[in-house]
Amino acid sequence: MEVSYNKNNDGVSQTIITLINAHVSTVFHYLSTTEGIQQWFPQLVIEERKQQGKMQFVMDEETANETMTITDFVEDKVIGYTWDIGNVKFNLQQQDNQTSLTFTEYLPFEFPHIALDFTGWQFQIENVTQLIESGTSLDQQQMDFEARQQQVISALDLER
Repeated sequence: MEVSYNKNNDGVSQTIITLINAHVSTVFHYLSTTEGIQQWFPQLVIEERKQQGKMQFVMDEETANETMTITDFVEDKVIGYTWDIGNVKFNLQQQDNQTSLTFTEYLPFEFPHIALDFTGWQFQIENVTQLIESGTSLDQQQMDFEARQQQVISALDLER
């Protein structure tokens, strides 16, 4: 898994590139259907599986759900959606018996927890990769989120 960061006057982005040992249609199923996505990110619900369709980030009982809009959708190729005040996008490309997944996330500086969010997506990309390849998901307790957050803060020269 390759991770890179970029920063401009308005915000920051991260790009994660990884290869998954599965056909592109299998990977897209895990990224673009409620049945698939909830196996690795149980808070997400896809209501309308199309461009300009809606998704929900289901919070706890005390917090209202966050409605997100699907900004990009091409079957077996790309899905992107709003992510609070930012956005995320998954681009897929078949390479022999593998799928190249390129994940990009953009967050404006106003986003409250940039390093935590970037680190969370790094975990989720590793998680969905393992789930697709082995049928088991990762244990969040095994990842050193604090160390990863420090790497993000240092790489982007962010304030804590």
